[in-house]
Amino acid sequence: MKMTFRTINIILLTLCFNPLFGQTNVLIPNKGIEGISIVIDSSKISDVIEMYGTEYTLSEKTLITNYRYNKIGLTFQIDPYDKNQIVRSISVESPFKATTENGIVLNESTMKDVWNTYNDKGCFTSKTYAWNTQNGISYYIKKDPNAKGYDTEEKIFKIEINNDGDFGISSRTNFEFNDEPVKEKLNSLIAILKSDSFNFQKLDSFWSKEKITEEEPYGLEKKTVFRRKIEYGLTQENIEIRIVGSSYDLNIIENNNKLAYLELIDNEEQKTLVKRIENPRLENTDFNVYTFGTFCGIAGTPPIKCQEMLDLINRNDSSELAKWLQSLNPEIATYGYIGLQYLVQYEIDIPEFWFTRMRILNKSETQLNTCQGCIFGVTERISDVLKEKNLKQIYRSFKESGWLK
Repeated sequence: MKMTFRTINIILLTLCFNPLFGQTNVLIPNKGIEGISIVIDSSKISDVIEMYGTEYTLSEKTLITNYRYNKIGLTFQIDPYDKNQIVRSISVESPFKATTENGIVLNESTMKDVWNTYNDKGCFTSKTYAWNTQNGISYYIKKDPNAKGYDTEEKIFKIEINNDGDFGISSRTNFEFNDEPVKEKLNSLIAILKSDSFNFQKLDSFWSKEKITEEEPYGLEKKTVFRRKIEYGLTQENIEIRIVGSSYDLNIIENNNKLAYLELIDNEEQKTLVKRIENPRLENTDFNVYTFGTFCGIAGTPPIKCQEMLDLINRNDSSELAKWLQSLNPEIATYGYIGLQYLVQYEIDIPEFWFTRMRILNKSETQLNTCQGCIFGVTERISDVLKEKNLKQIYRSFKESGWLK
């Protein structure tokens, strides 16, 4: 019997908003609709569903989720990342009948009327509509997608009540970030990376599945920063992963499609989440991703590893530079070469086998993760960087800038 009464109440509420009954509802900026208990920044979407039922169209985008009740012309918007699922805006369209306290009538007033009422001019535009925003309320008109501008005599087809701040950012009143979906996706990835039966097919399936929902709330975005061949038949892939503002780096070394090494790092916490070394010979290898360059970014300063190299040169520490020279990390090895080559110019003796390694690098086709001013990426081969003319220019630049004694 209780459910029967509830069903009757829903039917009665729906009929109340049917335009055939001629009721015009007053919109209250920053709050909601007079006579309706759903209040912006207070009511939850569960309150809406309890009142209007489940016959809504759900639209999920990266930053907003809309519950649209087409039959009554009401749309309720929430922030998909809000654990409390608080209603952040209410939009009204036909067949809903509405007016504002200052006399703007849905589907009757024009954008020109809005401008006159608020002593304001101008609209934001998209391809298919234009809108004017005031404190706690926005007015929308349709526009021709193939024409420039919009017609101010066009009637207002939608009015949105909100409590947005500057630049249209939704209110954070009663907001609590729901990080559970982030944890679920991250834990799924970690489980694959830690699996005793790890294989790249499982990892590829995970990427493919996430690609489908990349543009939806909690979408995981995967970007391959670079994939390159390094020494001894190894292939290195560096992947950037983003989930709702959090970012992670996944560094993978493989040999003939078999895992040799991987590390997953939480960039915000600067914490390693997973690290596997399947090849014992790689146990002490530094596979961190460094930037090779001389003067990078707007400030025009050497990358961190480059500064370490310059310090070793200034201390005449050929032993440490020789260790760098032997590294499987292409950027470290190249910095080691440049440092030792500079010291050799000052007649510092180094063993012959160091020269053997330098000759190998001199012919290497391995690409470096480089910076050229503000441009970053895998763009240059080791053999190109280590050409005599280029090295002279590098040394000259460091001398003139005071980085080398």
